[in-house]
Amino acid sequence: MKNNNFVLGIDVGGSKIKIILWDRKEIRKSLILQPPVFANLQKGIDFFCQYLSQNNISKSSQNLKIGIAIPGLVRHEKTTIVKCANLPFLNGLNLAKRLKHNYLKIDNDAKCFLRAEMQRGSAKGYKNIIGVVLGTGIGGAFSALNIKSKIENIFSGRDGWAGEFGHMIIEKGKSWEKLYQETKQKPKQQQKINAMAFANLINIFNPEVIILGGRGARMPNKKMISRYLLEPQKQMPKFLQAKLKDNAVAMGAAMLWD
Repeated sequence: MKNNNFVLGIDVGGSKIKIILWDRKEIRKSLILQPPVFANLQKGIDFFCQYLSQNNISKSSQNLKIGIAIPGLVRHEKTTIVKCANLPFLNGLNLAKRLKHNYLKIDNDAKCFLRAEMQRGSAKGYKNIIGVVLGTGIGGAFSALNIKSKIENIFSGRDGWAGEFGHMIIEKGKSWEKLYQETKQKPKQQQKINAMAFANLINIFNPEVIILGGRGARMPNKKMISRYLLEPQKQMPKFLQAKLKDNAVAMGAAMLWD
């Protein structure tokens, strides 16, 4: 297979780094690394460059395309991190320059999650889609076929920062993410918080389907959500678990080069 068909997809999380070798059809190889981020991120990239060379796929590491997903805000040019709350040492960093690599793009992890699920997972075939990732924090993304974009239909907003659902205020000046973390040991309270948040998203975006990913992804209580909707029978979307599971974010990062 030609070397330009291979892409590294990298999911940078707070507790681990997942790297996949994607041939635009399937995952050929994967690797999970622990922090520190920069040292092991470079080791991971070097490992795959060596693997490609040994298998006569590519002799030039600089020609390998890399997509990186991070849990934070990314500039439109897809190389600079604006803010990463859980990994603050990444703030303001141009990763392409830091890693000295010619072909590198970055994006928000929730947008990468939705991109992969739309192309290969549970969201395939739907027109108006919300993706929600519940983990250390809460990330989100929205897609609709009538969103005008040269590349894809994921809504980015003016600066590329749209989809920060976790920062939506739910009650008493507290965000969904804050309340979600505070109620981890109080499942009934957390269920109510999640219901209010999902109802807000449904009232605002009117989606066909909501795709759930991350360690905290559980089916919400639809009866509870209905209390906060204008027309529950008409508005209620489908809720589906992510099909691609732990691979979704890294795959979506690799798909930045599709």
